[in-house]
Amino acid sequence: MTKSARYVLMVRAITIAAFCMAILPTEARPAERGDRHAQAPALSPVKPAAIYHGSRRTPLVALTFDACERINEKTGYDRRIIDILTRTRTPATFFLGGRWMLSHPEETRELARVPFFELANHSYSHPDMRALGDAALRYEIQETQNIMHRIAGRQGTLFRAPFGWYNKRLVAAAGALGLRLIQWDVVSGDPDPRVSAAMIRRFVLGGARFGSIAIMHVNGRGHHTHAALPGIIDELRRRGFRFVTVSELLSVAP
Repeated sequence: MTKSARYVLMVRAITIAAFCMAILPTEARPAERGDRHAQAPALSPVKPAAIYHGSRRTPLVALTFDACERINEKTGYDRRIIDILTRTRTPATFFLGGRWMLSHPEETRELARVPFFELANHSYSHPDMRALGDAALRYEIQETQNIMHRIAGRQGTLFRAPFGWYNKRLVAAAGALGLRLIQWDVVSGDPDPRVSAAMIRRFVLGGARFGSIAIMHVNGRGHHTHAALPGIIDELRRRGFRFVTVSELLSVAP
């Protein structure tokens, strides 16, 4: 084969490779795979604390929604909840798991685009973090920060323990990574399919106080949340409550 023929074949090979790269799905491109190892900027440590509510002196309330996936599991995304929140312009905080964000990148970016939504950390794979060693515990938190930063272009400053189970090691680890551990004082019961929309409304409205943090789910496990939500929002506003994100709630002096 002549030198000129080899040159022509080389050019054709490069052209074909470039074309294939252009039509590959985004997640399959080598540059994108490399980005999976990018680290989120480090946050300044905060005082370790487990927080259940905000100030009881101001008529503020925070709605929170969890979205998680465990290993070998895929959960969903209840867009009806998002439609209700955006239509009523109701601020909310979403505690997102790392695995959930990886399987729902477009949904994660959709949440990040809403200016009155806050994104927060709900661990990578939703384990019982009390049973993890220190390295695995930190990985569950930090890798979720990394994934959120890569997908959404931001990272949370709040962390919610899977199942609400925590110990002093977890609180300290979250604080060292710059996140406050957020619990709740109002339980909706929405993961239980036997809990109807009327029951969810009754639980939330009956438990809401100044500074309350209510927990619900947006990953398809809130079976009747979308049906209960409009009544919850309307009634709490009628009572004089103002909806805020958790970070806004905690910014008010107790």
